[in-house]
Amino acid sequence: MGQDGSDSEQVRRIGGRYTLSGLLGAGAMGTVWSGFDEVLQRRVAVKELKVPPGVPSHEAAEARERIMREARALGGLSHPNIITVFDVVDVEGEPMVVMELVPSRNLATMISDHGTLTMSQVAVVGFATAGGLRAAHRSGITHRDVKPGNVLIADDGRVKLTDFGIARNVADAPMTSAGLVLGSPAYIAPEVAMGKAVTPAADLWGLGATLFAAVEGRPPYDVGGDPVATITEVVDGDVPRPRGSGPVVDVISALMRKEPEARMPLEEVRQRLRPLIEDPDDPVYPGSPDAPTIGAGIHVPPPAARTEASGPRPAPLPPSPTGARTPAGGAPLAASPGPLPGLPGSSSSSLHVPARPAAAAGVTGVAAVGYVLAGAAVVLAGVLGGWSATRLLGGQSPGTTLNVTSARTELAQHTDELGFTMPVPRGWTAYPHEPPDGQPSVSFVSPDGNEELTVQRSSSTEAAQEVPGTVLSGPTPAEDGAVQLLYSEADRTSWRHVEPAGRGAWTVTLTVPRPAAGDTSADLFELLADGFAPTTA
Repeated sequence: MGQDGSDSEQVRRIGGRYTLSGLLGAGAMGTVWSGFDEVLQRRVAVKELKVPPGVPSHEAAEARERIMREARALGGLSHPNIITVFDVVDVEGEPMVVMELVPSRNLATMISDHGTLTMSQVAVVGFATAGGLRAAHRSGITHRDVKPGNVLIADDGRVKLTDFGIARNVADAPMTSAGLVLGSPAYIAPEVAMGKAVTPAADLWGLGATLFAAVEGRPPYDVGGDPVATITEVVDGDVPRPRGSGPVVDVISALMRKEPEARMPLEEVRQRLRPLIEDPDDPVYPGSPDAPTIGAGIHVPPPAARTEASGPRPAPLPPSPTGARTPAGGAPLAASPGPLPGLPGSSSSSLHVPARPAAAAGVTGVAAVGYVLAGAAVVLAGVLGGWSATRLLGGQSPGTTLNVTSARTELAQHTDELGFTMPVPRGWTAYPHEPPDGQPSVSFVSPDGNEELTVQRSSSTEAAQEVPGTVLSGPTPAEDGAVQLLYSEADRTSWRHVEPAGRGAWTVTLTVPRPAAGDTSADLFELLADGFAPTTA
């Protein structure tokens, strides 16, 4: 097969072992082929440098250096979230890089095809990409072009960072003339756009901008497709903030800080996103055959929200096959578990009961059943006694249930150093926030990342009643001068309790996805608001 994908030429063979076949992609200065390693009997991808006719010699030399830099950068890295380089072959004086072949789509294509990602999907992408960047930075390598097009989502759910073509090791000499900007304008860090030195902090901005695009379905900056105007906006414009709230939005905002030193470290990024991932030791993008809900969480915007140029989008991915991992929270319980194994009426035949010796034959089957029931009663009494004692110690009535959340978890009393105490759903993770230009707060996020409880001290009651969305009801007066509001923002619904405190006010806000905003969430909010008590004036 020829380089143009035709059969007019014989199949190419390079390096004495690699056979090239199909064309995977092509750019202005390079082509990527599908290949096969005849020695190790595995599929590979081969990147070939193609310098168009008429390109000045110094630009051609720079392109060769760039492709070799990528090979050297990846050759020194071994990480599950980074594409692996196997070999570099010299073909008539031009380098060809043999790399890991990952059947995949890049994140930019997925966003274009399916629209915005769910928060759990974004968490997996952010967690994995941050892991790959952390490995690169520890090896002294800065990627310099982190964007959705360079994040691959493999068909089996793996997340891979690729295209280190403009990566630079701290030991490398400068490769470009002064003032030349490398990277994609929509995702470039402000300091790089200004021509300052590129540091690993530039990758932090790129990661935040990439996750922004996954949440919003568009890049953070794009001025009519004009790269110069876009770069100007990156440098001089305000930093956009994605809609909604929660740990994913907080991570994006903490990464997209114009001051490089103020950006959230990669380790903290992973710590913040880890609770949102079903299996952090093996993060699989939700949408792969190994994931529990393939394609189910991908949001496709309505036809009116699409542009004519974008064209029709393909249908969401098919349902998960049988044998996929059980979703977080497990399968729902049956209406009745049936009789106990081995007792009359049980259909179970898996238990083997040994024959009783003759001396023990006086114990009848009825007596055995009586012993079992008596033992069960003792265990049940102990459980109820421990339950009652625990609730009494927690200041709760033994007969009152608090199991009302959509996560089906109980409430546990929480005392916070911010200066309050209140019941919080058990298993929700606390995230303190101390913004340099705002009031400190703390958020508690559900295990699936869909629900969030936030407590904040505001400067005034009026400021506390200002909501970032459409007010659905309220402010409604409550006890002791407090008020409550119900409002919506994007695809989420929030209840807010505003309680005066001196010259300011406390706010307690519960935010849930709009489809889940029913009586259960409203009942939970009432319990949280009623249980909130400041411990400081």
